[in-house]
Amino acid sequence: MTYTSIEFPRTPVKADHQPFSWLAEELRMDTSAQFMALTLDLSQGIKTCLSLIHASHLAREHGDEESPPMLNVSDTECLTRMAMAAAGVLSERAESYIDVFNDMQVSCGERKPHM
Repeated sequence: MTYTSIEFPRTPVKADHQPFSWLAEELRMDTSAQFMALTLDLSQGIKTCLSLIHASHLAREHGDEESPPMLNVSDTECLTRMAMAAAGVLSERAESYIDVFNDMQVSCGERKPHM
């Protein structure tokens, strides 16, 4: 049985929720802009993780029962590993971009006529 009624529209319907992006529509396919957006996201995430970790360490050091740490030791360890992984992703991505830029520079230099 084939349904061709209005129950199953043929044209796609635009979703109400659109994915968030720091970038203007015109920049979303630009690899350099994508890297900057990734850098912003990851660095803000790392900063948040480190702030929570630091606050929890301070609360443990003070030992005030009325102000316990926000994170237990296990959660602190998980956030530490997550921040390390995010920094690793950022480092690896930056390294790959640098490699591409260096390769492009070498290629351009090879094409220049020697005087």
